[in-house]
Amino acid sequence: MKTQLTLTLLTLTSTALAAQAVPAKTSPIKLSAATYAVTQVTENGKTTERLSDAAGKGALPGSLLQMSQKVQNVSTRNVQGLRLNMRVDPATTYQTSNCDAARTNTLFSIDRGKTFAAKPTKTVTVTENGKAVQRVVPASPSDYTNVRWELPELGAGQTVNCNLRVRVK
Repeated sequence: MKTQLTLTLLTLTSTALAAQAVPAKTSPIKLSAATYAVTQVTENGKTTERLSDAAGKGALPGSLLQMSQKVQNVSTRNVQGLRLNMRVDPATTYQTSNCDAARTNTLFSIDRGKTFAAKPTKTVTVTENGKAVQRVVPASPSDYTNVRWELPELGAGQTVNCNLRVRVK
C-alpha cells in the first residue's frame, strides 16, 4: 500500500512538473473595454457629442452610455471567425450599435444570449374575433439583451472598435 501511494505521488508530481514545463499559449487577441457617458456639448454654436469616462461613476436615469470594446490582433497572423459578445445591462435599454470592421455581421439576442438573429422575433398573444391567437412579430430593440458581432477575419496587427449605446432606465 505504501509503495502504491508513493508511486502515485511521484506520478502526480512528475505530471505537475511536466505541465509547468509546457509554456502557456498566449492569445493572439487583446481585448479592452471602456464605458463612456455621452453628452451633447455646444461650442461656438456647434453641437457635438462628447464622451467622458464613466467607469466607477453612477449614471442617472435617461443618461446615454457607450460601452466600447477594442479588439486587437497582437499576432503576426490573421485570426479567423471571431465572435464578440456584449450584454445589454438590465438597467438599460438598447439604443444603437456599430463595429468598424469590414464585413461584420451584427446579431441580437432577446433571451440573454441563448440565441442570436439579425432580426429577432418573439411570439405574442393577440385577440382576434374574441379569440386569443399567437403571432410571431419582430422584437423591438428595447427587447435586446445581448449584441454579437461576428468578424470573419482580423488581420495581423489590426484593431477593431465595437460600440453599444444604451439609455439608463
